[in-house]
Amino acid sequence: MFAHIRKRQEWVLWVVIVVVVISFVVFFTPSVGSNGGGGSASNPVVATFDGEAITQQDYIAVYNEVSLQAFLSMGRWPEQIGYNIEQEIPNRLMMIQELDDLCIVVSPEAVAKYKANAFSDPETGAFQKELYDNVLLALKARRLSEDDLNGYIRHQIGIGQLTSLVSLSGQLVTPAAAERTYKQRNLSASTMALLFSRTNHMSAGQDLIGLEDYFTNNMALYRVEEKRRVRVVKFAATNYLAEAETRLNQSTNLSAMIDAIYIDRGTNSFTENGEILSAEAAKEQIKEEELEKSGLEIAVEKTKAFMRGFEQFEALSSAALEQLAAEQGVESTLTDGFTRNQLAPGLGAPYSLTQQTFELSEEAPIAPPIESQDALYLIALEEIIPDHPPTLDEVRPRVTSDFRRDKQLDAARAEADSVHEAIKAAMQEGKGFEEACSELGQTPVSIPNFSLATRTLDGLTDRRVTVSWLQDLAFAMDPGTLSDVSQTSEGAGILFLKSFEAADATKMAEELGDFTDQLKQTGRSQTISAWVNEELSSFQLLTNESDTASEEAAN
Repeated sequence: MFAHIRKRQEWVLWVVIVVVVISFVVFFTPSVGSNGGGGSASNPVVATFDGEAITQQDYIAVYNEVSLQAFLSMGRWPEQIGYNIEQEIPNRLMMIQELDDLCIVVSPEAVAKYKANAFSDPETGAFQKELYDNVLLALKARRLSEDDLNGYIRHQIGIGQLTSLVSLSGQLVTPAAAERTYKQRNLSASTMALLFSRTNHMSAGQDLIGLEDYFTNNMALYRVEEKRRVRVVKFAATNYLAEAETRLNQSTNLSAMIDAIYIDRGTNSFTENGEILSAEAAKEQIKEEELEKSGLEIAVEKTKAFMRGFEQFEALSSAALEQLAAEQGVESTLTDGFTRNQLAPGLGAPYSLTQQTFELSEEAPIAPPIESQDALYLIALEEIIPDHPPTLDEVRPRVTSDFRRDKQLDAARAEADSVHEAIKAAMQEGKGFEEACSELGQTPVSIPNFSLATRTLDGLTDRRVTVSWLQDLAFAMDPGTLSDVSQTSEGAGILFLKSFEAADATKMAEELGDFTDQLKQTGRSQTISAWVNEELSSFQLLTNESDTASEEAAN
């Protein structure tokens, strides 16, 4: 739950700065309001769960818990990442109500233990008070307190206990039921297939007759994606190597440290192309690694110092980032537009920068620092280029390729339909599948045996079919029968089921124990899911009209 916060604790202060500057206030939604009270007009009923009233105050408390959950999980508040709080609220409301109904109480000691673990150093296990205090600062900026954090943790622990209790019935798997299920999932199918590929019909669609209509009918597929431009400030570790070397020499004897690392790792651990490096080359490699590591640490310091400059701005923006960079003598660059599936051009930045870019909005235009192996990046949203329908000329090469491919697929599937009818007629006359294929000049492909438990088929080299395609057809058939024509990614196919073979008894004896454990785990998950869905069916969020009626009833 706290993994992101703990891993990137240096950025918690940044979150605090951003929250303060842009004054996020998310304590209510338009349908809820913001007044307090106790079951009256000032605290109206906004929902019901199993006939029990959920007041505005209850709703707001859970709204804040879900918001807190997003922050502790991902290090960012929901509105910064497009997280839909409204979808999660009913689930948490239901869970909290069940905790009350079942009198599940979490002790202060359990909460303290939870926090001690959540905010501990991953390596030493020591409690990180600075990290904890920074999180409290971030909460304070949202008008949340340590009591709110404690309440959230109490509910998290209680929900864990509740789901464990609910899942108990899902673990009830008898030996007979486990054996029966094992046999069903390991029943082996022996099959043959006829496959029809579009590559045998490459002439189809070459005349491009009907291309314009094809484009019109499929225009949604070619819609030009949204693109974004961002302003970027990059803090590269390589910019600080000289400073890193100076620091290392001041804090320790760099040469002696390199010698110690060389001996500690072992002289044979330094290789290149399978060859052991000389001591001189190995030590040079160690030096580069240590300087890069120290350089990245300095880059982190520079980034944090740079970010403090945002305090002078009333609102954050790309212009603010550009101005701050100019004031501090740091270069900022403006990218060309890129989609959510592309790397930002010209930066050498990781894909995480793209992901962060498409989480930005006008309300939250600047992302927390993005760290790569050799640099840190600060980005600000410059421009959103909306998606739009293209003209045919904009996407003609792609449309032409798709048009021809679809025509080839249609031709392959028409061939499959024709052959299928002929084989079916021959088999009705008493001929065998292989005989009928031979008369039609068709060569069936022998498929290695498979079961419902099969994930991959080592002996299946034909990429025109998949294991799931085979399973879906075979286990809906009777031995000695022919499937209908079924589409594949490259055309179409027909499956003939020769026989089913029972699960191997020796193998079953070896695997049944682990299989039973898997069934229990699956049963637990399914039980919890079914229980949650059933409980949520009694949750109702009231409309404004219902709110008014509820207020009058409460009075």
